[in-house]
Amino acid sequence: MKTYPVVEITFSPTGGTKKVADQISCYLGNITNTVNLIRHDVSFSDVTVPSDSLAVIAAPVFEGVIPDTAIERIKEIQGNHANCVVIAVYGNRAYDDGLIQLKDTAELCGFNVIASVAAVAEHSIMRQFGSGRPDAEDSKELKKFAEEILEKLSSDEELSTDYFVPGSHEYKRLGNLNVVPKASASCTGCGKCADACPTGAINKNNIRTGDSSKCISCMGCIAACPKGIRKLNPVFLAAASLKMKNLLSGRKPNEIFL
Repeated sequence: MKTYPVVEITFSPTGGTKKVADQISCYLGNITNTVNLIRHDVSFSDVTVPSDSLAVIAAPVFEGVIPDTAIERIKEIQGNHANCVVIAVYGNRAYDDGLIQLKDTAELCGFNVIASVAAVAEHSIMRQFGSGRPDAEDSKELKKFAEEILEKLSSDEELSTDYFVPGSHEYKRLGNLNVVPKASASCTGCGKCADACPTGAINKNNIRTGDSSKCISCMGCIAACPKGIRKLNPVFLAAASLKMKNLLSGRKPNEIFL
């Protein structure tokens, strides 16, 4: 079956979204270019996807929608009528309006969104939920999804972008989580957390705290800390885990629409 040059575009603060995107992208073809939307110090308006490429756009779901930071950066990219697969990655609760929002956004950029995937990765805040995902079982399923996408691309029929995707076009409003990780006195000031922050909420001159007006609670700084000393308040974390346990427990599905 024919494969394609893949342009992979990801917003993945803690790495889970990138893991999902990498697996699907590699099954679809050779990744010829990657666009990391985490960078807050660059413009993405110069990114134009070749029309003969297959774009893979992946972003995480926060409270049922894609974070504004990711949406704004995706909107800068020129789709150039390239075929596209969008992937909304959620933390084992639900993806609500996130997938249809991502599809709508990619279409506004000029992409032909031929497939939409919702996939599970380990929860970015309460990591015991969806722990280890995407795992081996997910990998098999994501490979099957890629095969279905390639089969659609190889069909003699006209590629349809008008297919059902769950969710509402009147997207949910993302609440203000205001969950700002902080570093302990053991912080060495290496600055890796600041480099990983997609909104510039961490000042390298005051590395231990974050600007709550800029922080989107993506947990990228926690994932980047080499010493594991940037954390959330443990009392909050325990209370949130207890409150959300029923919603986040069990094995939630990966889904494809095309």
